[in-house]
Amino acid sequence: MKGAIFDVDGTLLDSMTVWYDVLVEFYAEHGVNLTYEEATEYKDLTLEESIPVITDILKLQLGSKEIADIFVKKGLYQYEHILPLKKDADKYLKQLHDEGVKIAIATSGFELHCKKAFTRLGVWDLIDECAYSSEVGVNKSNPDVYLLAAQRLGVKPEDCVVFEDISLGILGAKKGHFKTCAVYDKSNTGETELLKKIADRYIESWSELINCSL
Repeated sequence: MKGAIFDVDGTLLDSMTVWYDVLVEFYAEHGVNLTYEEATEYKDLTLEESIPVITDILKLQLGSKEIADIFVKKGLYQYEHILPLKKDADKYLKQLHDEGVKIAIATSGFELHCKKAFTRLGVWDLIDECAYSSEVGVNKSNPDVYLLAAQRLGVKPEDCVVFEDISLGILGAKKGHFKTCAVYDKSNTGETELLKKIADRYIESWSELINCSL
């Protein structure tokens, strides 16, 4: 492995529920009761893909940028002050860094959120490159964001491992000829068996990779 490409929410950060909470809160502010289960149906969509759905359901007159700004602001405080790394994620990042493996994040999230969280948690300097779904214009069912991350690392896809917590991301990465490692997250327990089947490796915690190689 010459390059390691990490999803952020649910993979490195224990943060998936934040965006479900934001969705539920936003719907409630506009008079609609969105259940937590219904909120999880948005997990495979980028914010750009979610906004037209939300706008149609809530019959909003707000512009896409205005809605996006609201979501970014609602989530930012959690990333800047509260959200933790998943246990031993920092140790694994440090291990790869010390071994000379190039590290990138590939996320549907936001640059400011990532930088604030990872700086606070002491791992931002371990990350060599970043790629965002907003840059490629498609969600993770496509390999584009992972390919962009690999390109920025200067590493061929076949020499990279993509770490993801959702099946959509694993399948998208495999389309780009990446090796894949699925990571357990409590928000995706319904996908556990599928993730074990489609990924090259499945881990329940980062401790499984400490002092080990893929």
